[in-house]
Amino acid sequence: MGGFVVGADGIGSVVRNAIGAGFDGITIPELFLTVSTTYDFREAMPDLANISYLSDPHEWYVLIRTKRVWRALFPVDAALDDADVTSPARAERLLQGAVTRKEPFEVTHRTAYRVHERVASTYVKGRVLIAGDAAHVNNPLGGMGLNGGIHDAFNLAEKLVAVLRGAPIETLERYSRQRRKVALDVVQQTTLRNRAILNTREPEARRAYYDDLRRTVDDPEKHRSYVMRTSMIASLREVADLA
Repeated sequence: MGGFVVGADGIGSVVRNAIGAGFDGITIPELFLTVSTTYDFREAMPDLANISYLSDPHEWYVLIRTKRVWRALFPVDAALDDADVTSPARAERLLQGAVTRKEPFEVTHRTAYRVHERVASTYVKGRVLIAGDAAHVNNPLGGMGLNGGIHDAFNLAEKLVAVLRGAPIETLERYSRQRRKVALDVVQQTTLRNRAILNTREPEARRAYYDDLRRTVDDPEKHRSYVMRTSMIASLREVADLA
């Protein structure tokens, strides 16, 4: 039998509920609809990255390349009927809005889900811990949730090894303090900012944002700082000395 329990059991975490951790935060007002299609969007947009964010003052969507299909993510009005949100007709309309073509898109999967921005009040109680989506959830824009969960795993593994080698059990509380701070100050704030940027309708505000990005790319120091921050490497260093 193991001496510790680590719950990485998602947003509905039984382990998080068992330790009595709160899960305060907000629910994003729109639904996110994900549509998988065999169509290769590079036929229309040859320079697409494997993950691409496309937006204009009227709408936005995300394209993600996987091994067998492309996934397109669209924001959808949460007031719509559930059957309408995931209907084949809506998926076709949205895909045709992304790339207009004569043939209908071959769609292999459609799903809609609500998005939350929440962080558990604690990640540990005695020998029971939580990590990943059980500890923090956020919108998927930027992939910060997955990366944050990986960072949780590395941080927790280090603390567990130390405890197994004789460090006091309270060492695990440090894992909670460090990773909660990153979830609140970096992961959550970054995903909210990404959503706000994509939702921006004002042309001047959009232009100012992209002009600033270009200046960042042109300045080696600013560019390095930006990459360190968005990769969350900077956050590791910021909390390293957090007791």
